Amino acid sequence: MSAKQYGDFWSFANTYPRSAPPTVYIAGPMTGLPEYNFPAFHTAAKRLREMSIKVLNPAENHGGRTDLPHEDYMRVAVEQVLQSNAIALLRDWEKSYGTSVETAVANAIGVPCFEFWSGKQVEFNAKPASVLLEAQSLVHGPRNDDYGHPHDDFSRTAKIWSAILSVEVTAAQVGLCMCGVKLSRHCHRPKRDNLVDLAGYAETVRLVEERAAECTTT
Repeated sequence: MSAKQYGDFWSFANTYPRSAPPTVYIAGPMTGLPEYNFPAFHTAAKRLREMSIKVLNPAENHGGRTDLPHEDYMRVAVEQVLQSNAIALLRDWEKSYGTSVETAVANAIGVPCFEFWSGKQVEFNAKPASVLLEAQSLVHGPRNDDYGHPHDDFSRTAKIWSAILSVEVTAAQVGLCMCGVKLSRHCHRPKRDNLVDLAGYAETVRLVEERAAECTTT
């Protein structure tokens, strides 16, 4: 099969420069199949590498061992899915429990999945949350817990930037500058995560200004 016959997948791969090719994880059935279906995984990996694509092949994990607990394989597999730009699905992937987990993770984080034999993109019924809802959940959830209120976090950053730049930088300006960073990255290569972060930083600017207003009235 020639590269151009990979359809949707080839169009996707071509959005990446040759100097920075996409990372593709191969997913498919293993358990209960002859040789754990490793030959199919290795064949797919070989063809993808011939297209200068970086490949994560689970058949190569743990040195190809097949005697470890299933959980050990899945931990590595999920980590590799998180590192990937796309998933290449082998035939009968729908029958594999492990692949169902991998595709669920991929779908949740916006990583596209393609049939390896046809190149067609697989569409899943479950859609990720809207950009605004995801950004809101991050700003008012785990990131707020990790970094504290944006006013406090950005105020610390503003002091550091002020010292480096020899000009006064405010906490709100830190948030606005981070919006600019995300816009720049999105112009270079459109990515959903950039939009989520852009919306998130916009929300943090609102929170910073709200806290500043409260401080001036008390």
